[in-house]
Amino acid sequence: MDPQNPPRWAADPTGRHQYRYWDGNDWTDQVSDNGAVSSDPPVADAPPVPAVPTPPAVPAPPGVTWGVTSGVTSGVTSGVTSPPPPGGWAPPGATQPMPPSVPAASVAPIAYAPPGSYAPANWYPNRDSTSVLGKRYGAFFIDLAICIVAFIILFMAFATQRTVAETLALPGCHYAANSSASDSNRQIECNNRAVFRINDTVYEAEFGPTFGLFLLFTLLFFALPEALAGATLGKLMTGIRVVRPDGGHIGIGRSLLRWLLFWVDGPLTMWLCGIITSSVSRGHRRLGDMAADSYVVGKADAGQPVVLPPGR
Repeated sequence: MDPQNPPRWAADPTGRHQYRYWDGNDWTDQVSDNGAVSSDPPVADAPPVPAVPTPPAVPAPPGVTWGVTSGVTSGVTSGVTSPPPPGGWAPPGATQPMPPSVPAASVAPIAYAPPGSYAPANWYPNRDSTSVLGKRYGAFFIDLAICIVAFIILFMAFATQRTVAETLALPGCHYAANSSASDSNRQIECNNRAVFRINDTVYEAEFGPTFGLFLLFTLLFFALPEALAGATLGKLMTGIRVVRPDGGHIGIGRSLLRWLLFWVDGPLTMWLCGIITSSVSRGHRRLGDMAADSYVVGKADAGQPVVLPPGR
């Protein structure tokens, strides 16, 4: 086995798959597409994988040896019981080659760096870069609070202001049936109009244009920022991003699809659909993510292929 050409996942020379495993001497039948490993024998005349240069050694902390434990990348051996450092194989910012002793079956191919390069400093086998549900829920409540405040401001800015008496004199306007006559701030309802009361001031507007304005706001607040930057304000604050399987921005088409299906994942199903699907699906994807082929990952994982543990 050529030490300059160690075993690793590299671009499939046959062109039939994204990656094929090179065992140090020959191409194997192990292939990977979007993180899923399968078997497909290579052609007889497939060219060998190009050799890669050996990077300079990275000194380990005192008493620690970078290496492999139990067949999977662990970061430390020699009796050290502490977990791997944040950098994985090397301290943050450094790189180390994949050691030849790591079995192909223990490595998630989609987690590996581009062919011919070394694994990123934050790389671990069997790591799930989409395991950020807590941050997603936090981002949702931040975005919801922003939307509620924005809706109230927009509604008051475009609505017509009247007194209670003036509003009740309009055709189709009346006190809400479930309101109490003793309530000094009884809610008022008007047919085909949106109404909001504060003390003796009533804000009233046509329901259709009002709903259209709110819909436009959600489109600009959710779909556009996620298409261009991968995040809403809530996601920016909690450190998560929406990405394609290769880690890039999802673009306007995928973002619009996610936004449209958000109404199914969210309000139309009381958010149960989104909560359940994102909790149990591979890659923690709600319906909008499945349809748009998108993932939600941590900020540090944006820009590189999505990491999904094999077998999940």
